[in-house]
Amino acid sequence: MTKYIERMGTGTGDMIKRCRSVGLDEPTFALTDGFLVTIRRKPELAFKTAGGITGKVTGEIEHPIGTRLALSRHQVEILHKCLKENSISVLMEIAGRTDRTKFRNQVLNPLLHQELLEMTFPGKPSSPLQKYRLTAKGHAYLAELAKEEK
Repeated sequence: MTKYIERMGTGTGDMIKRCRSVGLDEPTFALTDGFLVTIRRKPELAFKTAGGITGKVTGEIEHPIGTRLALSRHQVEILHKCLKENSISVLMEIAGRTDRTKFRNQVLNPLLHQELLEMTFPGKPSSPLQKYRLTAKGHAYLAELAKEEK
């Protein structure tokens, strides 16, 4: 499985080396409905995300691969576009994607999972009227990016 993850460009070898270098157990990898990486951190470890969110972590944290703390250029462009509600087809054009399923899995679902975007009809994800809009957390993320660019 790690060879498949490496082909996806996620750097499992780098994650393992970095964990070892700071005295942490090696991360574990699992294939669920996506890839799941478990990194065991030292208690009371402070952190800061690419979005400027800070805090302390205790215990064990799990992050799915593909849901990175730093977003891709296309994902940031999509967030900007979602200041107003937009359909999936409009968002796919921004990312230059034609495969709706891959776009959902690789680009849109991570934004929804991180609660940066929300559906206009959350109870009907496959509705032809479905659109996507920025959440309060998404607005905060874009504001933090704007501060960092200045």
